[in-house]
Amino acid sequence: MRELFEAGSIAVIGASPRPEKVGHVILRNLIASGYSGDLYPVNPKAGEILGLKAYPDVLSIPGPVEMAVVVVPNTVVPTVMEQAGAKGVKIAVVISAGFRETGPEGAELEHRVGEIAARHGVRVLGPNCLGVISTRNRMNATFTDDFPLAGHVAVTSQSGAMGTILLDWAKGTRIGFSQFVSVGNKLDIDEADLLAYLRDDDDTKVIGMYIEGTRRGREFIEQASATSRRKPIIALKAGRTSTGAKAASSHTGALSGSDMVYSTAMAEAGVVRVRTMDEFFDLMQAFASMPLPRGDGVAIVTNAGGLGVMAADACSDHGLTMASLSRETVDRMKKSLPEEANFYNPVDVIGDADAARYELALSAVLDDPNVNCVLAMVAPSDLLDVTEVARMLADYAGRIEMPLVAAWVGGADMAAGAAILREAGIPSYESPDRAVRALAAMVHYQEARDRPADDGAPVVEGDRRRAEAVLEAACSAGRTALSEAEGKEILRAYGVNVPMEGLARNADEAVALARRIGFPVVMKIASPDIAHKTDVGGVAVGLDNEEKVRLEFERMLSRVRSFLPNAVVNGVTVEGMFSGREVIVGMVRDEQFGPVITFGLGGIFVEIMKDVSQAIAPLSERRVDDMIRSIKAYPILAGARGRKRADIPAVKDVLFRVAQIATDFPQITEFEINPVMVGDEGQGCGAVDALVTIRRDKR
Repeated sequence: MRELFEAGSIAVIGASPRPEKVGHVILRNLIASGYSGDLYPVNPKAGEILGLKAYPDVLSIPGPVEMAVVVVPNTVVPTVMEQAGAKGVKIAVVISAGFRETGPEGAELEHRVGEIAARHGVRVLGPNCLGVISTRNRMNATFTDDFPLAGHVAVTSQSGAMGTILLDWAKGTRIGFSQFVSVGNKLDIDEADLLAYLRDDDDTKVIGMYIEGTRRGREFIEQASATSRRKPIIALKAGRTSTGAKAASSHTGALSGSDMVYSTAMAEAGVVRVRTMDEFFDLMQAFASMPLPRGDGVAIVTNAGGLGVMAADACSDHGLTMASLSRETVDRMKKSLPEEANFYNPVDVIGDADAARYELALSAVLDDPNVNCVLAMVAPSDLLDVTEVARMLADYAGRIEMPLVAAWVGGADMAAGAAILREAGIPSYESPDRAVRALAAMVHYQEARDRPADDGAPVVEGDRRRAEAVLEAACSAGRTALSEAEGKEILRAYGVNVPMEGLARNADEAVALARRIGFPVVMKIASPDIAHKTDVGGVAVGLDNEEKVRLEFERMLSRVRSFLPNAVVNGVTVEGMFSGREVIVGMVRDEQFGPVITFGLGGIFVEIMKDVSQAIAPLSERRVDDMIRSIKAYPILAGARGRKRADIPAVKDVLFRVAQIATDFPQITEFEINPVMVGDEGQGCGAVDALVTIRRDKR
């Protein structure tokens, strides 16, 4: 990846003498940015471009070429890549469009380019990208002339248009960039590759990423996890809704996975995920400009009581704690501020304050040992020169060891002060909520980074041959859906407790099974065509005598036939009845990230309540604990309102075993146990249903 940012020689293949052409703009931008390496325009019809000797092809260039910027028609790109490979080019930045984003023919062309590049060992950025910028090396290999200030923010973008927006935003907010990369279609180089490089880049302190989708989810998690331990990653993931995901696919050919899975993956990797452009800009501004907080504890200083109340509410909304000011701090302010002021957090210097009074309060809270973050807010006032306050705040930039952010709330009267703050590197926001949100992101990132690293997944033993026999039988029969009995057999093979059961084809067999298992029993319709039995009246619980079993057998068959007359019905399953609290344990194999384990409140309303959490296998002890504690229904398991505590260790054991099944058998695409009945502490739990879907190959 070094040559992408530090190339000593660049060929612009498709450079043009015509100013309106992209090839001309890129060459001009490289010259204007001050690029000091060897620069070669390539155009078979031009002898000279922008004062530089032009070459008919890259093979004609006399010296070595480390990077080729390719801006030729898409059908010519394969030929150019062959020549670049023969020349020994290390990196090709393919600006040209007309590939996977346009449909099947473009995808095939992109595949050809990838094969050529791989054969020659050429790394590829793009195609269909804006290009790359390195401020350290004065290299603007893009077709936008917005060369940013040098700074410590590295930005990657899957969208070229979003890239130009980010560059323009940086110019307006005076935020400096270290590197900028537009990844386009990600034929080769993607976010995982860039994170591996940026992690060790001394010029980069913060990484911002605009992502529409990823095809190497596991690699992304690994690289992001390693990087976020050293520097913050802020990601704006687009394509959150089904409509948005479809738009993302048509834009860059990206495969957008489930939004909840992306949130889970990013959280596990320590990535700070944002959902709007405003939030993306706000957080990059704060992380780039301010030191990380030592911990929680926010102090607010304002000249408007209403703003203080709103900021306090925002702290609560975003999970921040208001600092409790020390007695020394309060006494210090009481000696200097008028008695009408509020000396407790939020500190209100009241509307007639001047800059000197404001600074007395600000310096007091900055010195307080209980304070780890400060929010300074100002509302317009005829008695206060807001620009003078801004200059006073600006003097603190670079001199304090905690984040200090500002909310200059208003309109035209506040613009000059806000500009002073931005110029000095003090993040300034237009509302209390945006300022608090930025502080909260910094606090929560620091807390996540300070957590001990996961200690790995526990070892789970299972009878793989026994489970594999079940899967092979279903595959041989051409089925992708397993029966409940087959799903439970896999669970038994991996040590998950399931009730005694048997299949009854008539009422007499049902009664005999119930007698052998012991009352009370549960009866379920046995059909490969019915996944959700409750919806068709195919479940009956609490049958505590023979007469009820016999009567329910006939009624159940009648109900199911009325709902689904064409469904194949093999009979009725009779099983022992577990009691306890209902939870769901499931797995869905995501195309990007692999097995995603789901846990939550179970039963028939799980899809309505959506009280679930997720983690990506393999699971560690910490992740499983987080999964269980993070659902809203956790107090029900923990023993709320005098109830006994549920057997949470038994639930954890089931989660580990399902994760191991998913890891051992990649042909399983979905595995759901709903419900798992959880007994009181020490009583264990039991899986009373199992829905398993497989693909026929094992990939």
